[in-house]
Amino acid sequence: MTLSIQNRRKQQRHQFTDTVTICPNGVSQVIDISSGGISFRCRCEHCLSKRWKIDIVDTTGIHLQEFPVEKIWESVEDQKRYGSIYTVTVGVKFNGLSPKQYSALYQLIFR
Repeated sequence: MTLSIQNRRKQQRHQFTDTVTICPNGVSQVIDISSGGISFRCRCEHCLSKRWKIDIVDTTGIHLQEFPVEKIWESVEDQKRYGSIYTVTVGVKFNGLSPKQYSALYQLIFR
């Protein structure tokens, strides 16, 4: 990511390696999280609806439940090139979080 792209972002992204999302389509590996959204890698190509709810779980025991999200972008990766079991990267924004959800999100980001 270039510095100019990072400067244009409204919220700073925080990278995670020990966190997953859970949704009706399965479990996905989190790439990064900000106060405005999250990006993750999905294991298989599937159609994600425009809006849905996800749980976010990490290895410290934090479990954020039913966070409403809206898909902003999706990118199919070349599995052979990256040697990963995850083939689709998705970026979503949080959509209408409650004050309690924002508090839990900040607890995860700044743990």
